Amino acid sequence: MTRVLVAGATGYLGRHAVQAFSNRGYSVRALSRPQSVDKLSTAGKYLEPAVRDDIDDLFVGTATDPDTLGGLCDDVDVVFSSLGVTRQQASHWEVDYEANRTILNLAAAAAVDQFVFVSVERPDLWGSLIEPREQFVAELHESGLSHTVVRPTGYFSDMTEFFEMARRGRAFLVGDGTAQMNPIHGADLAEVCVDAVGDSRSEFSVGGPDVFTYDEIAELAFDALDKSPTVTHLPKWLVDSLLTAVQPFNRRYAALGSAFSDILTTDVVAPKTGSHSLAEQYAKLAART
Repeated sequence: MTRVLVAGATGYLGRHAVQAFSNRGYSVRALSRPQSVDKLSTAGKYLEPAVRDDIDDLFVGTATDPDTLGGLCDDVDVVFSSLGVTRQQASHWEVDYEANRTILNLAAAAAVDQFVFVSVERPDLWGSLIEPREQFVAELHESGLSHTVVRPTGYFSDMTEFFEMARRGRAFLVGDGTAQMNPIHGADLAEVCVDAVGDSRSEFSVGGPDVFTYDEIAELAFDALDKSPTVTHLPKWLVDSLLTAVQPFNRRYAALGSAFSDILTTDVVAPKTGSHSLAEQYAKLAART
């Protein structure tokens, strides 16, 4: 039986990856921080599954603390990592770069067969936020370890923000709303990541089955809530000017805002895959509201 380590197992994609690897017959070792172990037994807020029963070996450790990771990659054939900063206090450099580099070093020392890593499509749009992750990608390419970098357009979990704006009654978009993207469900992306095991490509891009404009995404969210769409389009020049003014006082907020300003006004479309519908995702969120 092929053994896989899933790093980032408590996150949106990580949970789907645990389930997908388990369903394909892999023996799954999952890395979790002590304070996040309980999350594995309950469904997530973005409708990601509870996966504790899919885990054969729960490794409790903190990715940013190498002293807690001894033996993490021992007896593992494949390492999968979607590990990255979400809401925790650690910085992007501490998690997206340092923690993943620690795991890479452990994987190399354990002579694993392959390292599958998830970054983003069009990293040029993300500015300083993605620099740590892309620095890790560069080092992964130079590591000598067999590896594949998967670049999704955007997760369905990211699309929840449009649903929340619709729930509040008004969606705010940067630009005219005509930029396109094809977001992908975590379950569909997880299947792609499992398929990446044994793939000879060092990188590839992937998106979901349906291409939308951002106006259409907002409309889907309003429709799911049985509300008439109310969308405000903010000129990009105005948003960028405001972010420039904010930057000296809150660099992280300005960087995040700048990334979203660029993403919402640029087509981010990758080869289509999967079967999950964003309309169905929004309908499930609405039913839970």
